[in-house]
Amino acid sequence: MRVIFVIAKNTFREAVRDKILYAIVGFAVLFILSSLFIAQLARGDIVPVKSFGLAGIYIFGLIAAIFLGSSIIYKEIERRTLYFILSKPVSRSQIIIGKFFGLLAAVALITITMTIVYECVVFYQSGSFDYVSIIAMIFQIMEEAIFIALLIFLSSIVAPLISTTCAIVIFFVGHITTSALAEAELVGGISYKFIAFVYYVFPNLDKFDLRSFAVHNIPVPRSLGIIAFGYALLYSCALLYCAHLLFKRREL
Repeated sequence: MRVIFVIAKNTFREAVRDKILYAIVGFAVLFILSSLFIAQLARGDIVPVKSFGLAGIYIFGLIAAIFLGSSIIYKEIERRTLYFILSKPVSRSQIIIGKFFGLLAAVALITITMTIVYECVVFYQSGSFDYVSIIAMIFQIMEEAIFIALLIFLSSIVAPLISTTCAIVIFFVGHITTSALAEAELVGGISYKFIAFVYYVFPNLDKFDLRSFAVHNIPVPRSLGIIAFGYALLYSCALLYCAHLLFKRREL
């Protein structure tokens, strides 16, 4: 456990020192603050402000996860730092798990920072905090956990460009499978079977999108949180286990 913590801490430190990450956060803050201009155009209506701000948190959180995770294992191999780590009493599974928690902590910190800026904007505009958005942030971090696990899995077998491309494709597929399955169910046949296969194999990321709840201040059912947490935990563990199996067989 101590080894995993040390790897996670070092991964987190390396991530937060990256200057490009600061640029991403800077653009995210400017994006969220620009929602104040939308408020003027909307004549004080808070809905477009919240919609714009939450979209910024979501997009830049995704960018940060891709930037950090797409080359996490590949980069260690190219730099040959992995050889030094493996020369110590450290297993490959500990490296995978430590990298995962380190990256997740870094991306979660970015998401929390953006949410704080967003809450300040909402408070300035409406005089009250948006508590549902805090729950939406927690759901987004759970989605980011799946996405980081996916990126680690891809990074352990392919180059960064390919892993980034695959992750983006899977991201979009994960957000349209629910609606696509509902449409295909009306048609039936081979199309329905194929989409049903994709629905159950690919991550269903729609479970974590609570932006509509936050924008319209709709209470989030507790059961939704339990299901989302369980799904994120199981899917992340499955991806990390597959990454461990592939990484274990890889010749270094």
